[in-house]
Amino acid sequence: MFFNLVEPSESRKSFASLPYIKGVTEPLTRVPKKHDISVGNKPMTTLQQQFPASKFRPAPDSQTNVVCKIPYPDCSWCYIGEPGRAFNTRRKEHIRNIKTADKGSKIANHAWPHERSIDFNNASLIDKGSFRIRKTLESWHTMVTPNAVNNSCPLPGQYNILFTHIHN
Repeated sequence: MFFNLVEPSESRKSFASLPYIKGVTEPLTRVPKKHDISVGNKPMTTLQQQFPASKFRPAPDSQTNVVCKIPYPDCSWCYIGEPGRAFNTRRKEHIRNIKTADKGSKIANHAWPHERSIDFNNASLIDKGSFRIRKTLESWHTMVTPNAVNNSCPLPGQYNILFTHIHN
């Protein structure tokens, strides 16, 4: 035979763990003890469950890897961008580009000839994602937002079916 029957030894005691509930656990503990079963009590909730660590979330303007929309207050034109840096940092760069009339800046190129101001106070963060996701989201939001412009590449033609469903 492969297995031998083993008689339980007297030195081995059984053990049970019960959650502690005041007024309930005490009577329940007596029953297993009558049958030589050791009982341990544990709390229902741990200190970690009682006091979870709070998650630090930076202010929206300090978040990185976002897609943002910057409107103009006096026209329907808007800029959609996807800075990898914090939006606060990119906003300062846009302001500097406008002051210096930077030729490579879409915002400065629109603001200078038309003598328009940019409404950075109403700028909004519209999405968030990693590098590739941000690039796709930037192109997507540029396609679905009227009068939006940015420096992104247009989405491939396969996405056109999605745009027809959105606009119908």
